[in-house]
Amino acid sequence: MASHAGNPQSASNSLLRSSISFFHIVFMVTAAAAPLVVVSAYIPISLAGGAGMSVALTYAATTFILLIFTVGFAQMAKRITSAGAFYTFATQGLGRPVGLAVGFTVMAAYSMISPAIAGGFGFYTTKLLSAYFGLDIAWYWCSIASLALMFMISFYRITYGASILSFLLAVEVLVILIVCLATVGSGGASGQMPEAFSLSQWSTAPAVGIGFFLAFWSWIGFETTAIYGEETMDPKRAVPRATYIAVLTLGLFYTFAAYAGIVGFGAEAPGKAGTLIDQYYFELADIHTIHTVRVIMDFLVITSFFACSFAFHNNATRYLFSLGRDGILPKSLGSTHSEQKSPYIAAAVQATIAIVTVALFALAGADPLLHLGTWLPIFCTLAVIVVQFIVSLAVIGYFNRIGRSGPLDWWKTILAPILGAIAQAVVVWLLLENITFLAGSEIMVVKLIPLYVAIIALAGFGYALWLRNSDRSRYDMIGQLHDEEMMDAFVDEMYVADGRSPN
Repeated sequence: MASHAGNPQSASNSLLRSSISFFHIVFMVTAAAAPLVVVSAYIPISLAGGAGMSVALTYAATTFILLIFTVGFAQMAKRITSAGAFYTFATQGLGRPVGLAVGFTVMAAYSMISPAIAGGFGFYTTKLLSAYFGLDIAWYWCSIASLALMFMISFYRITYGASILSFLLAVEVLVILIVCLATVGSGGASGQMPEAFSLSQWSTAPAVGIGFFLAFWSWIGFETTAIYGEETMDPKRAVPRATYIAVLTLGLFYTFAAYAGIVGFGAEAPGKAGTLIDQYYFELADIHTIHTVRVIMDFLVITSFFACSFAFHNNATRYLFSLGRDGILPKSLGSTHSEQKSPYIAAAVQATIAIVTVALFALAGADPLLHLGTWLPIFCTLAVIVVQFIVSLAVIGYFNRIGRSGPLDWWKTILAPILGAIAQAVVVWLLLENITFLAGSEIMVVKLIPLYVAIIALAGFGYALWLRNSDRSRYDMIGQLHDEEMMDAFVDEMYVADGRSPN
């Protein structure tokens, strides 16, 4: 048996095992997707200047593509349980340097998504407080207060945060469904429009590439299922099932909501979306339901932004925790609370990073939506899609090493990951082609976003190579498994891959 490098897992660096149910995972990954934010912002933007009348078809096609990616992802999740998720998957499949490059990249992405979404929270909260309560509070104070609250909640057991997200999500989805069902049920402006699902609609779309990018953007964070594997009951079954269900249910939900948006205004939908933008579905609520529903939606936009930002706060926290536990970042980050078993130090660091980010944008006089809420998500989305491309390749590499047992395994671990990688590469290309349009700016800081992602990834890769030459024991900890059933096999395999004896 190999002698493991580093400290053994103990009560001080272990998460609360079997504390999260299958349904909690589904709720948390769906909350990260922020359905009301997608419906109220991304779908109207796509209708106006992206996929146009093919927006529902585009969301349906994106669902199919992500389900193919999920095939390989689920096979890894059945065998690997780690709070590091993509970081550990990439290490397992492509080696430690690539794994650390992925770990740094996805950690930076999720760390920045939380303050970016908190900017939207601050913007809409300021508007709501002014409209309904006559209070004049700057957006950045609302954003900072929300981030501080996220830390307070995440200090306690993960089940507390999961319960909050579950409740907010249930109300959010229910209200959106009421609006969409009422719109479709009434026949909208000119009756049902099955032609919205005709492939010919893509040929008339204003910018179908932007439509696909916005659709993929709507799913960012569905890796949440694997991040919580160590805290989940029966993770080998729960995580793959939760991933499939989250991707499929979100896909059906988005596709139906997009179709309802088309039916609502009929042939005039793209023009109306260009005029109304973030008020598009609120207008449908006023037309097809009672005004109370519109008022509820005004408040739910706030909770949707909060739930989304909080979900990514938890994601980033667990990457900081995982890299700290492995000794790659300061080990204190890998500590858990003695009673709550929460990664409270990593949560505090993530909250601090987010608050400082919001403060810097505020001091620069940036707009919370146009700058903080757009530029950072573009960086984050590009980083995550690049990581998903690498993870698709990692699935192939991992199963090349451990072997395959039959024809079905070839589909799950070679063909599906190849198709997934191709799809992610196409989306990266679409993003790079349209990056200044999506950011609404031609300034250099936006044009250099791809360079920022490359620098972070290269920093992780280079750091791993430096550790390999200067601190072999820490290098051996990169992507370490903390699932005791697999620990020995992993260490032995990785030693052999490095050309060394495991003993």
